[in-house]
Amino acid sequence: MSREKLKQLIDKSDGYITTKEAKSYGIHREYLSLFVKEDSLIRVSNGIYQKPNTWDDFLFEFQKKKKRLIYSHDTALFLHGLSDREPIKYSVTLPTGYNTSQINNDKIVAYTIKKGLFDLGGTKINTIYGNEIVVYDVERTICDVIRSRNKLDNNLVNESIKKYVKSQNKDLIKLMQYANSLGIQNVVKKYMEILL
Repeated sequence: MSREKLKQLIDKSDGYITTKEAKSYGIHREYLSLFVKEDSLIRVSNGIYQKPNTWDDFLFEFQKKKKRLIYSHDTALFLHGLSDREPIKYSVTLPTGYNTSQINNDKIVAYTIKKGLFDLGGTKINTIYGNEIVVYDVERTICDVIRSRNKLDNNLVNESIKKYVKSQNKDLIKLMQYANSLGIQNVVKKYMEILL
C-alpha cells in the first residue's frame, strides 16, 4: 500500500518528494531508499528525491530544502521577465535572525529583512520547468532592487525599472505602499518621477 501511495505522491508533486512529505503521509523512509535502489528515484540532496526523468530544477529543489526563503532581487527580476540576464548567483531573502552562513555559497546570495516585512509581496509562480516556487511580486522586487542598488549592477537596476515603468501591468499604488513600508518612499518616488 505504501509503495502505491508513494508513487501517487511523487506524481502529484511533479516528480519530487521530500523525506518530510513522505513521513507526513505515513510512508516510511525505507520506501524512499528502496525506490532509489530500484532506480525509480534519485536522491538529489539530503532529504529530497526526484524521478529519474524529471528535469533538474535548482530553484525548486533549493526552496524545498530551505522553505523559509523567498527568491528576490535580480533572481526575481529574471523570473518576472524584467531582466534578460539569468543570474550567476540566485538571490534569496530570509527573515533577520536566520543563519545565512548555511545559505551563502557559490550559487546563492542571501539578503535579510525584519520578520514583519519578510512576507510582504510574496507570491507563487512557476519555474520554466513548471514547478511552483515563492518569489516576491514585481512591485516588491522593484523596491528591493532600489533598496540594494549599491550592491547590484547599475545597468541591471536602471533597465529593470525602465521595463517596469513601461509595463501595462504595473501597480504604482502597490509600489508606493511597499516603498512606504520599507522606508524608501522618497527614493522610489524620485525614480518614478524621472521615468514616468
